[in-house]
Parts: sequence; C-alpha cells; structure tokens
Amino acid sequence: MPGPEDPTADGGEPRTEPLDGADEVPDFRAARRHVLIELLRFTAQLRSEGVDVPTSGSLDAARSLAVMGLNDRRRVEDALRATLLSATADETVFESAFDTFWHRLRSGLSAVGADHDGPTAGDADEDSPDGPDTATPADDPGVLEDASPPELDGSDGGDVDVRIPTERRHVTGDRPAETGDDDARRFSAVGSRQRIDAETAQLGRTEIDAINRFVDALSTVPGRRRRRSETGDRIAARRALRSSLATGGAPIELPDTGPVPSELRCCLLVDVSGSVLDTIDRSVLLAFAERLHAGARRASVFLFDTDLVEATPQFERANGDPAAALREAEVEWGGGTQIGTAFETLRRQHPHALDRRTVVVVVSDGLDVGDPDTLADGITWLAGRAGTLVWLNPLAVSPEFEPRSRGMSTVEPYLDALFGFAEPADLAEAARQIEQRGLGRRVGYEFDARLSGGRAGGTE
Repeated sequence: MPGPEDPTADGGEPRTEPLDGADEVPDFRAARRHVLIELLRFTAQLRSEGVDVPTSGSLDAARSLAVMGLNDRRRVEDALRATLLSATADETVFESAFDTFWHRLRSGLSAVGADHDGPTAGDADEDSPDGPDTATPADDPGVLEDASPPELDGSDGGDVDVRIPTERRHVTGDRPAETGDDDARRFSAVGSRQRIDAETAQLGRTEIDAINRFVDALSTVPGRRRRRSETGDRIAARRALRSSLATGGAPIELPDTGPVPSELRCCLLVDVSGSVLDTIDRSVLLAFAERLHAGARRASVFLFDTDLVEATPQFERANGDPAAALREAEVEWGGGTQIGTAFETLRRQHPHALDRRTVVVVVSDGLDVGDPDTLADGITWLAGRAGTLVWLNPLAVSPEFEPRSRGMSTVEPYLDALFGFAEPADLAEAARQIEQRGLGRRVGYEFDARLSGGRAGGTE
C-alpha cells in the first residue's frame, strides 16, 4: 500500500500535480510569463556572479516550480537550489540573490492578479483555472519592505540588464545614454535578430590610422616557420650536430634560428550579438572588419551570434560600404550569444579557413550562454589549429574588468593576447604593445598604458 509521499500513489503514474499545500503556477499567460521572466533573470544573475548553473538549469527549475507551487518560500528556495546549483561554494551568492528574486516573483504575481482579477480578457486560456494567490506584498512575509514590484508592461521579455563600466563614448556618438558611472546594456540569451542596420562609418584620420596600425602590427607577427639567424632565440640542433663532425663530435659552434616573418593571413570572428552591438559602434566594427580583410594577404570573415555565417564574399565586394553588401545578402545580426556553437560550426563547415600560419582575431564580450563544454572544446581546437589567437573584448576597456564570466574564464588560458576594443583608440594601444613586445608575452588589457601606467603595475 503506497504511502502519502509515494510518487506513484495514483496507480503507477508519476505525480504531476502540485504537492499538498502548494498553489499552482497561475495558469494564465501574464502570470506564467512573469514567472518565467523572473526565473530567467534570477538564473542570469547567478551566472553573472560566477555561479556554474547547469545548461538545463532554467528548464529544470521551471519544471520544479510547476510541481512545488509558489506559496511556500522554503520549498521554492530548496527546489531552485537543487536545480540551479552544482557546488556548495555558491550557496552564499544564491541566498543573497534569492531574496530579490522572491520579492519580484510574489509582488509581480500580486500585481498580475490585481490587474486581471482572475483569468479574463485577452490573456486567459480557454480552460484557465482561477487566478493566482492575490495576497498583497504586505501580507506576504517574503516580500521586501518598501520595495516596488517589477514592471509588467512587457519590457522585461526575458532580457537581462548588464552593467558595463566602460566610461567611453563612441566615435560617432551611437551609444546609449550613460546612467551614473556605468552603461546599462540589455541583452537576451536568445535575442531577436534583424537585418544589418549600420551605415558607412564617417571616421576621422586618427581613427583610420588607429585601425591601420593594428592591422599592420598583426602583419609583423611571425609564423611558426624558422630560418637561420645570428640573433635567433633557439639553437638549430641538427645543424649543430652536423658541424660537430668536423671537430670530433664537439659542438664548437651553436647556430641559432629565428621565426620567419610572414604576410598576414587572418581569420576574423565577429560576435554580432545584441550585447556587443550595443557596446561597439556598429559602423566602426564593420570598418575594422573591412580594413582587416583588405590588409591581409588572405582573410576570412565570419559573423556569429547563435549562428555562424561566413561574410567573406560580402567584404570582398564591399567597395567601401560593407553594411550595404551585408544588407544586400540579407545577413542578420543582433541575436543571443553562443560562442562555443560558433566555434563548432567553424570546425565542421570551414576547417580550412585557418591553419598554423593564420592569425585568428575574435571580437566578443565573452558573455556566452551556450553549453560550456562546447565552448571548451571549440577554443581548444581553435588555439591548437591557429598560429596566433587574439581576442578583442569591448568590456576590457574598463579599469574594473576581469575575465571572470563563464565564457571569458574558459577561453582566457588559450589566448595569445586579450585586448580591450570599444573604439579605434583601443586598437592603437593594442598595436603599440604588439610592436614593442610581440605576442604571447606581457601584452594585453592589463598593460594598457592609458590606465595609470597599466593595471599590472606598469609597462615595459
């Protein structure tokens, strides 16, 4: 005889209705949408704080709420802790964020219930049950005092606000208004793609020179081929052994080898997700891509958000207006960010776009929402196949930047250099470092000479 807690108490089928004492997720559209929005917001906040939320965590959490209901704070907290956390070290972050989540969830449901007064009007399904618990925030001990409920006008459709303390302005002024010290960027894990909407950049001579200088600096990066050199950094072991035959096996001379400089072969991967397009001037981004394509001996250009699209043919016939060429080809941008998926598509569909003599340049903020294992596999393959891997991150122009997001923490160990890039002046600084020290040494965003001598304690 099954007991009251037996999940198969209804004749062998798993229990799908809410547990006793728990109310259901309100079954009309506005309420269900509000629950999902707040759940996605909560998950995104955890990830932004460095919590390793499982890929299917949001889906599992939504299913658990459908079973546990929304009336008991302790049950909701336990359900989300079980589905969203994978390490006990993340408990503190979770508990701190849960208070705000619970307030927004309960007060928002109260507002929805007051607006609808039950499942009526256009938001109701045909078979909708009664509306949600309409307890006011004051009656709910889980609601924070003196706090206002979330907006329910549809502006929060799954989007997430990200604070980017760039303290910069775009060359053409195409940038959201600043609020305090930071800029608020709103992006979605899925995003809504649209046709290319940028215009031809009206850059000044200083901006053009900065882009050209960066391209020229990449052209000086040597490949993996080597030749005899009087000032080389490695000993030519085979040549030394051969010459030692004339001296009875004693190596009197130790010939050196140095890397062979080569013309630029480049593969450019541009993140065109909404978060990047709201940070970098879109026209400047396309102008940079066009100049890099034109200045390289061989170059491939790819745009990616949730998909990867090769744009090399469009840049070949751009004739100074890459935006028009991309619009003509009906290329879209502005979706979510799945960097690992883009690398995997490059690996499967365009493996010959790069080789050991290719400099790969990735422009991305690293705010990846895809599978972390896919990203780890993709960056491992990319770093092993390419000659040099340079990453340009628009967030790295901030003095407070650290590569601690899930995406950047995954890729950072594989990079030869990580520079900030929000405007052409940032490219000039990156070029200066490459010209002086090459790549793979003390170069990167932390050695930016414009930030009080560099964040790492000065420059060489």
